[in-house]
Amino acid sequence: MSKLFKDLKYFLSPRSIAIIGASGNFESISGKPVLYLKKQGYEGRVYPINPKYEELCGYQCYKSVLDVPGSIDLALVAVNYKLVLPMLKQCVVKGIPFASIFSSGFAESGEEGKELQNEIARLAKDTGMGICGPNCQGSVSLKDRAIGGFSASLGVVPLITGPIGYVTQSGALGYSIFSLAQESGVGFSYVASTGNEVDLHTLDFMEFMLEDNDTTMVISYLEGIKNGKQFMRLADRALKLGKPIVALKVGRSEVGQKAASSHTASLTGSDAVVDAFFKQKGIIRVNDIENMIDIAALMQRIPELPKGDGIGLITTSGGGGILMADEAADMGLNIPELDEKTTNAIREVIPAYGSALNPVDVTAQVINEADDFMKVLQVMLDNADIDALVIVITQIAGESGKQMARDIVKISKQTSKPITVAWTTGDNLVGEHLKILSDGGVQYYKSPVRAVRAMGVLMKYATFRKEYQSHPKHVVSDDKSKKLRDSAIALCKNAKKSLTEHQGKELLDLYGIRITNEDVAISKENAVDIAQEIGYPVVMKIDSPDILHKTEAGGLKLNIQTDKAVEEVYDEIMENARNYNPNAQLSGVLIQEMVKGGTEVIVGLNNDPQFGPTIMFGLGGIFVEILKDVSLRVAPVNYEEAIKMIQEIKGFKILEGARGQSKYDINAIADVLVKVSRMAIELEDVVAELDINPLIVMPEGQGIRVADALIIKK
Repeated sequence: MSKLFKDLKYFLSPRSIAIIGASGNFESISGKPVLYLKKQGYEGRVYPINPKYEELCGYQCYKSVLDVPGSIDLALVAVNYKLVLPMLKQCVVKGIPFASIFSSGFAESGEEGKELQNEIARLAKDTGMGICGPNCQGSVSLKDRAIGGFSASLGVVPLITGPIGYVTQSGALGYSIFSLAQESGVGFSYVASTGNEVDLHTLDFMEFMLEDNDTTMVISYLEGIKNGKQFMRLADRALKLGKPIVALKVGRSEVGQKAASSHTASLTGSDAVVDAFFKQKGIIRVNDIENMIDIAALMQRIPELPKGDGIGLITTSGGGGILMADEAADMGLNIPELDEKTTNAIREVIPAYGSALNPVDVTAQVINEADDFMKVLQVMLDNADIDALVIVITQIAGESGKQMARDIVKISKQTSKPITVAWTTGDNLVGEHLKILSDGGVQYYKSPVRAVRAMGVLMKYATFRKEYQSHPKHVVSDDKSKKLRDSAIALCKNAKKSLTEHQGKELLDLYGIRITNEDVAISKENAVDIAQEIGYPVVMKIDSPDILHKTEAGGLKLNIQTDKAVEEVYDEIMENARNYNPNAQLSGVLIQEMVKGGTEVIVGLNNDPQFGPTIMFGLGGIFVEILKDVSLRVAPVNYEEAIKMIQEIKGFKILEGARGQSKYDINAIADVLVKVSRMAIELEDVVAELDINPLIVMPEGQGIRVADALIIKK
């Protein structure tokens, strides 16, 4: 567990609660918490604070928190926004460690509110009080019935307790999701609504919930991410603990991006980085409420996560099997082909017109013999290639349907392999059957696609976690690395805001990334000498920290073949550069070898405001310019993750050697990505952007060459 972990035990499970501004109107924001605490049977001490009342709901009222005789763990602040700060100061004097502010009228309301919110933030920082909100709907420990919120959904009796932790940045929508989940049978350990996040924020609550022994999954509604490094830390911890994080992250559409000098900066919009980070850390991203609830509902009912991605599909209808198979294939799940022993055992108990393949179609006739359905279930679970079962039952009602439900419940208790059911019939026909499943701890859905999707997500998570744990982790820099970093910083220090191409390549060369054979000429005679030493043909480019895009400036010429051409091109490039930017610092003309026989890719680095150094990869040319076919990862990136990045782009088949073409050196690309990742970490405070564009990839086994590089300092 990290030393930075915030212990929110007495925020979420307080032994005593004060409601500042408590009201006798139990329909109001300030009245509901008092009513709910009584209604839900909270066993801690409750202190309503309001000089207007003697008592509320049987609790003695006090004029001020300073008048309360005992200690207070949590203050719920529900007063006019102008009174919030004075009330918080009283809480500080009283020694109250936590406060949750329901009041609105702060940063969301204009300059006055923004300044008041800033004062609250300063109070939290100066005093160490943990403050949630303002403008939040409060938090709850369902295990303790500690109701620290005012949503109408908290007035329902009984509230369902379970192993799911939930954090939301939206109050109204967030608690609507909670209500729908409760209606679907999802039980929660904790719920936290964070509002404006003046101090305590989403990730603080997620981190705390992960450490809770009674919480097996954390779901979240996210609008923004306050601290990317913290998210990385807790995501690693979640993988270690085997507790999936599900995120309904909104804001996918592109927002206005500031102008960027490099391709990388323009291609790594904030949501693209978030998406890459989620993939990288096994965070389950969902796009709608139903999907998130479905996953949580299944997670709370299975005995353990699946061991792999081999899904077994059983159906009483061929159509249901097709639906399941399509969804499983779309998700990239493994639908194992059943071995002869398994298929023979299934054929013994299903009609001849059924199917013993996977999906297994037992047909509706399986109900004719009481034990036949149970035998199919057992045979499938005994198959080592099957890691989980999804069962579709269509219109099998009456006693036969009830027996099927009982069989599923019975066998689910005899196996550690997860099982779920899609029963595609109305409750008026099979309501009792569904109750048997639910009471027996088996999750059911009304749609085969929903059932496969929920199970598939957990299977993919489990597979990802197993692979992630087997990969070597980023190693902290040693003394040798420190010397390398010092040399790199010194090189950057001597450069302007933008490094010249040659300086940039020198930096890459320090990190073991192979660059082209080249040198900078300061005269045309010098240019000829360098060209002769390198060997014709050569490439000639302006080398200037002030001219980033050489083609636009007429500062790039390819395939120069003779001494005379070198002299002429030297003069032409220098003249073009002076005309393009009379104030530009010109280091000279870069003479470099002309690399032949490879294909162009781009490797980039950008510093994301939340997550820090972010690595980009894609094919060159049209793939980047028009199709934006790139993959992203947050540094550090190891070799295995680098290979995934390369395989992820749509143009990967070109690198594999499409249509009889040569296969390119994919391992060498991965090596570059790992080294750029290392450089990104070590020079995070120095380098803002990097483009290696193009990086020439040679045929397999022949490595790479950096043909051009742009590096911009912070």
